[in-house]
Amino acid sequence: MDIQEFDRVYNDHKELVWRLVTRYVAGQQDREDLFQEVFLKIHQALPKFRGESALETWLYRITVNTAINYVKKQQRYRLFHQLLAGLRFEEAIPTSDVEATNLLKPLEKLNPRQRTVLLLADVEERKLEEIGAMLRLPVGTVKSNLSRAREIIKKELKRNGGL
Repeated sequence: MDIQEFDRVYNDHKELVWRLVTRYVAGQQDREDLFQEVFLKIHQALPKFRGESALETWLYRITVNTAINYVKKQQRYRLFHQLLAGLRFEEAIPTSDVEATNLLKPLEKLNPRQRTVLLLADVEERKLEEIGAMLRLPVGTVKSNLSRAREIIKKELKRNGGL
């Protein structure tokens, strides 16, 4: 694929993509981020476009799928911050990238299994049985990992002045 082909697709369809993006996210920054993410995916996928459907249909699917994934990711991000806020007993919405990074630091103290179980249970709100099936672990092991992960996070937050 050459850059001229991508430029043509971008110039001919940017309004369509922007209209679709604005239906999924409200804030200007989110719209711009999503718009950019959509065109990055289009750029990556354009060489694979086989022309079996209209280009607009193909672009529509990429835009909608990317938007849905973007919204889900944003919701998981908000749920994660609510989880940390609940452990801190205060509002934990970061106002900068540095604050957001500091909020994630307690997760670094967890081993990979504990981190995965915590995120699946408390952020993605999956059932313990489902987590066990996903990770091929007994439910008891999932429960103990979740309990230990929450304990470690609370200790870390307390040590760092979060509680």
